[in-house]
Amino acid sequence: MKNVSRLKYATLLVSAALFISGTALANNAKILHAGDYKNVINRTGAPQYMLDYDFDEHQRFNPLFDDGAWHGHLLPAGPQSMGGFPGPALLTEEYINFMAENFDRLTVFKEGKKVALSMTAYSIPGALVQTLTAPGIRIDLTLRFVTSRTSLLETKITTDSPLELVWDGQLLEKLHAQEGKPQSDKTIEQEYPGYTRTILPTADGLRVTFGKVRAPSSLMTSGESQYQIHKSLPMQTTVEGHQFTGKADISGSTTIFTTYSHLLTAAEVQQEQPKIADILLHPHTYLTASEERWEGYLNKGLTNAHATKAQERVAVKAIETLNGNWRGAAGAMKFDSVTPSVTGRWFSGNQTWPWDTWKQAYAMAHFNPQVAKDNIRAVFAFQIQPGDPLRPWDAGFVPDLIAYNPSAERGGDGTNWNERNTKPSLAAWSVMEVYKTTGDKAWLAEMYPKLVAYHDWWLRNRDHNHNGVPEYGATRDKAHNTADGKMLFTVKDGQKEQTESGLKNYDKVVKSGKYDSIEIPAQVAASWESGRDDAAAFGFIDAKQLAKYVEKGGKKQDWQVSFAENRAADGTLLGYSLLQESVDEASYMFSDNKYLAEMADILDKKSEAEAFRSKAAKLADYINTCMFDSHSGFFYDIRIEDKPLANGCAGKPIVERGKGPEGWSPLFNGAATQAHADAVVKVMKDPKEFNTYVPLGTASLTNPAFGADIYWRGLVWVDQLYFGLKGMEQYGYRDDAIAMAQTFFDHADGLITDGPIRENYNPLNGKQQGAPNFSWSAAHLYMLYNDFFGQGKLK
Repeated sequence: MKNVSRLKYATLLVSAALFISGTALANNAKILHAGDYKNVINRTGAPQYMLDYDFDEHQRFNPLFDDGAWHGHLLPAGPQSMGGFPGPALLTEEYINFMAENFDRLTVFKEGKKVALSMTAYSIPGALVQTLTAPGIRIDLTLRFVTSRTSLLETKITTDSPLELVWDGQLLEKLHAQEGKPQSDKTIEQEYPGYTRTILPTADGLRVTFGKVRAPSSLMTSGESQYQIHKSLPMQTTVEGHQFTGKADISGSTTIFTTYSHLLTAAEVQQEQPKIADILLHPHTYLTASEERWEGYLNKGLTNAHATKAQERVAVKAIETLNGNWRGAAGAMKFDSVTPSVTGRWFSGNQTWPWDTWKQAYAMAHFNPQVAKDNIRAVFAFQIQPGDPLRPWDAGFVPDLIAYNPSAERGGDGTNWNERNTKPSLAAWSVMEVYKTTGDKAWLAEMYPKLVAYHDWWLRNRDHNHNGVPEYGATRDKAHNTADGKMLFTVKDGQKEQTESGLKNYDKVVKSGKYDSIEIPAQVAASWESGRDDAAAFGFIDAKQLAKYVEKGGKKQDWQVSFAENRAADGTLLGYSLLQESVDEASYMFSDNKYLAEMADILDKKSEAEAFRSKAAKLADYINTCMFDSHSGFFYDIRIEDKPLANGCAGKPIVERGKGPEGWSPLFNGAATQAHADAVVKVMKDPKEFNTYVPLGTASLTNPAFGADIYWRGLVWVDQLYFGLKGMEQYGYRDDAIAMAQTFFDHADGLITDGPIRENYNPLNGKQQGAPNFSWSAAHLYMLYNDFFGQGKLK
């Protein structure tokens, strides 16, 4: 018995040691290694322009970013760029720009002659690796990120003779190209004369300083930012304009360590110096920590024993993508966050949306829970508090977009910051998943009051008819209304275009029908608030599609939305609601109540739990009574009429705007009855509706506003696909959900290649589109891997 006890004790010690090192797996699963996943994403490139765009005007290369850092590195695109890791790409507050083609490239000379080296190079999760060889010489370069501002390169040189080492680099001068074709004759200096990039040699390397530029949409620098290089080997550096050369001699085999740091302010420059010194003093400690960190991500995240190797690589791609979009706290941001796309033109820096955050955190809870928590904290850090100087009437509101630079109203000069709307009520869903994966009760206690305040805001500021079913809408904002509170809109009729204001005036114009189109900023904000920007449910349809609809007997007014002002008891304008109750927001509020009740139980708030459960039950009844159309077998938004219908509903389903993914939101959230779910799944499985080449697009084929390449009226978004499959699963259709997941995996372009994960897919041919390295697509691909990939038929 004693021997058995000792054996058990020893086993526990070994298990604990493995867990601490980040290389243990629960349930005796295999130990994974990052080296098994080479080149999951194509990270090669040699940028020739600061703005080196792809077909969709996003940066066309996929640098390695990690650990929240604000710069990224590429693999050499060929022999001309070997000896270093091309770039870097710099995140200039809210935008990504390339600094150089290859800014620290090593060339080797022996007896005065340049050595002809052969190269192999590849990426693995968390590292870039390059090996250079020649007779009697081998150089192994491994680059990893070791802090939220610094990457570390190990250059291990094995040689049988003395060598001269020469590093060089040159800052880019060319401004802008798309798919390699110049788009401007201007140089960087001509476009941004204040940028004043200067290379300065230092005792152990060099630094590049950048002048102050405040150019919204392309380049923003503080005037204090720097890119620093520090080496463990002394070298002689000469600088000529925008290029440098550094030289050092070695007598034999040597290992050199180099740090690369992108620092955004003078305070960051000062704070990072002791960290850099410690990194160079203990480089192996930092490299090992980075390696073990990634082994931990993979061991925690890759737990689907049924997935194929190809599906597992997709999961690794998703993990790499999400970690690559992680940014360390900077600027106005108080916590680390995860952005939609580090290489996306409009999604970079630390621009953070709540809709994206809920999904990203749900996925990252399974392999990087601390960043999942901080991403959610980052969003709630800017939740509007009572007494807010700008919008005290919006207490509990969560802004749609926060970033490095606040808006002018908040004391900054940011143009991306957005308080015109929020995003759907999936925050509690995400917070609860983090709790389930971590068991951290303190986390629930921290987030619960914030979630309740957000929940209450919806019912106070977005429930026009006060029936407990909130609407999508728009805040009181200079973009939406005049100074005295009248809603703005622009009427286009032929060549005539006129901006007008006032709801009564708007209703009069709509009723007259004397317009070609009406542009309403509040309508745009309401669609943003839904997370589905130009969806048919919110009245968006192309002119040709609308003409065809009218030719078939429809009314133009069917596609014109109505609005209402929301006011406090004292008459204060709170904002605007669409005069329609959206079935997806009603369903999200149902699950919001459900999760808040679950949290309240855990936190021993029994009376609050019962209140939330009561609201959930009422919402489920309302959704099934009011929002289901028995003729078409699908859920829809409903109009808010002047008076409620006899059955208590605000109005009838808006079936004329066709079917969209909002129709399966009651299934995803668990609010639908079984009979209604059966009918909806039948529509989802119909090849004439949603069961296309790539299934479950954002509009059915029968929708009058369907377009295979239209953002939210046809294209397949992975979040809506996942919501649909989870809804099917909840109501007994798991086999069908697995089959659809497999169809998606087989038909969606680029999944099993080394291309980046993009925003969406054409439902008819599978072509991928949108921003590369896209976080919420990655998050839901990871969820598909966890829940559906490789599962096969139920026995």
